[in-house]
Amino acid sequence: MSYFRQIVCCFIVFFLFSCAGDNPISAQTYNLSIAWQQHSLVCIAEEGGYPRMKRLGDGSLLVAYENRKGDVLIKKSIDGGVTWSNPVIAFTGFDVIDNENGRSAKVNIANPEIIQLPDNDILLACNFRPDKDEAYPFSIAIKRSRDNGKTWGEEQIVYRAAPRFIDGCWEPSFLLLPDGRIQLYFANENPYRQSNEQEISMIESGDNGLTWSSEITTVSFRAGFRDGMPVPATDGKDIYVAVEDNGNEQFKPFIVKNSIKDNWKEPVLAHSSNRYSALKVPLPSSVYAGAPYLIRTSEGVYVLSFQTTENRTSNWELSTMEVAISDKPSDFISPSQPFTVPLNKEAKWNSLCDLGNREIAAVSSTNFRSDKIGIWMIKGKIVKNEN
Repeated sequence: MSYFRQIVCCFIVFFLFSCAGDNPISAQTYNLSIAWQQHSLVCIAEEGGYPRMKRLGDGSLLVAYENRKGDVLIKKSIDGGVTWSNPVIAFTGFDVIDNENGRSAKVNIANPEIIQLPDNDILLACNFRPDKDEAYPFSIAIKRSRDNGKTWGEEQIVYRAAPRFIDGCWEPSFLLLPDGRIQLYFANENPYRQSNEQEISMIESGDNGLTWSSEITTVSFRAGFRDGMPVPATDGKDIYVAVEDNGNEQFKPFIVKNSIKDNWKEPVLAHSSNRYSALKVPLPSSVYAGAPYLIRTSEGVYVLSFQTTENRTSNWELSTMEVAISDKPSDFISPSQPFTVPLNKEAKWNSLCDLGNREIAAVSSTNFRSDKIGIWMIKGKIVKNEN
């Protein structure tokens, strides 16, 4: 009997370790939080907006952001974000005239996002935004860099919406799948020209971003409302997309999910079990919490940021960045604020970057220390707290 018990005990131990997988940080005996490292606080650019940062294969950091002239700039750091290069203009805003109706407009470039591919090429996606209607279509465009962001090739428009602000497309975000396919997610009003609705759309490339699917895939849609600002992540089996969902008064961070195998064969609608609130502790319906950003770190931890009016004024323009964390793509806990932002200031259009070794960077466009809205970053350490 003693020998039999030993066999049973060994089997139980083996089973528990197998269930834990290769992610020891996710053990249920711990809660997770983020310790923000104030000494790492740095201003990347004195003016700018909508920053997006990636850690490249060589360990350097690349950040893309909007300037105030309608361009998208790139900066690079080779010392972990302590110092940054002079900016490179990757996309330049331009003037257009519609030959049919004679309307002219300035096309501003906005909403940059970057991804490094397995061959080390870097793709940069942006949103073309004409400042007047009926002159140029709102569009999603990409460029490629083959030299770690020093130079950028010709632009490629991969999706065109209507030439009207109320029927545009917005906020592209990349996902690289295990089989090498690249997906590009974006918010899209174009299919709903007779209403104020918006969906999350996706196009896909199977040849390293050289060509893209001509038809969009609808990822999520809540009838009568506006799913927006998608940011995807994957665990290699399923895809999780953080979206802002205004189905209950104010925008809140939600997750819509699907398996890689199914690949959004059916859109995630309002009452689908594949749509759920991201936060473990719900926010009041009157609190705004939009513009989510989701990453899955190399250690398998999920980190979610959003901009919120919680404990601030009701004016969403004066929202600030909050970051929550989880060992799974749900039940995000321990919300914290990387930047100490006065109530009359803002920290918006934020993003996150995995730095490896259980360290992340929070990046924001904020005026918390200036009269100008600039690009700031701070590092945070993922901490395991015993229950």
